[in-house]
Amino acid sequence: MTTHRLTQAPYRPGQDFLPPPVSLTVTPATPEPGQAVALTATLKNTTGITLRNTVLYLAVGDVEESDGLGDIAPGRSVTRSWRTRLPDDAEGVVPCLAHALFDVHEHGSDCTRATSSLKLPYKSLASAFDNAGISSDDATTTADIDGSRSSLSAQALASVGLTPGASVTYDGTAFTWPDTEPGAKDNVVSSGQTVRLSGTGSRLDFLGTCTWGDGKGPGKVVYADGTEQAFSAEVPDWYWANPAAAVVLPYRNTPSGQDRNPISLYTFGVELEDRELHSVVLPKVSDGLPSGGPALHVFAMTVA
Repeated sequence: MTTHRLTQAPYRPGQDFLPPPVSLTVTPATPEPGQAVALTATLKNTTGITLRNTVLYLAVGDVEESDGLGDIAPGRSVTRSWRTRLPDDAEGVVPCLAHALFDVHEHGSDCTRATSSLKLPYKSLASAFDNAGISSDDATTTADIDGSRSSLSAQALASVGLTPGASVTYDGTAFTWPDTEPGAKDNVVSSGQTVRLSGTGSRLDFLGTCTWGDGKGPGKVVYADGTEQAFSAEVPDWYWANPAAAVVLPYRNTPSGQDRNPISLYTFGVELEDRELHSVVLPKVSDGLPSGGPALHVFAMTVA
């Protein structure tokens, strides 16, 4: 009687090799700073060879854990979970990663990965700043508010009282202009970020403008008792002297110098309920800074 053995085809250097998939889930999806989160990763060997000496790395922000999975035969799946505690001062976008490294033959290795992210509340609007929108007239390329390298002029802003850290009042509401130098991040491209609020008030007001057309998007106020209040923001384009503007600048900066067309900044907001505040979800107008599509830039906000 003859016995036949089924053997695995060896990996041949140079052959097509599609890395196996690794999935990643993170729970809870919307944690608070200081809370524990769990990462669960599943690596499935969809290749025709054994993944040897496999190591799985799981990371939340700068904190990482590794786990040796050994050899994984074709068709086999391995799942690992890991829990870690977020720092008490965690805020904003925290990246999460599952990264598997394995040998595919005697002299070579390969890897596969999956990414996710946690979106925590920012402690303040300033800590959420993600765009440099103000340049100096003698260094116009240090900022880009619209994706085409245009920007607000620091000198034009100063001519209407908007100097770094200045307190200004529009329509009876006091705002603090960003205390930043030209070329530094000074505004938030409004795309659904959550920012902490505290106290109570009758109105939440914003100071900002839109580039590449009128911007419109939904936001919400979250109160300390967990209730939510939806609102919608609609802000006109910056590139003209709009009669509805809170302030009009005489020009803007471009890479080739000053564009003498007037520029408008606006106030907008939402009436609040009489209860303790927790946070605001900024209006989702765009995903980051598009070129050729509306983007809402928020420079200041205040509870009045």
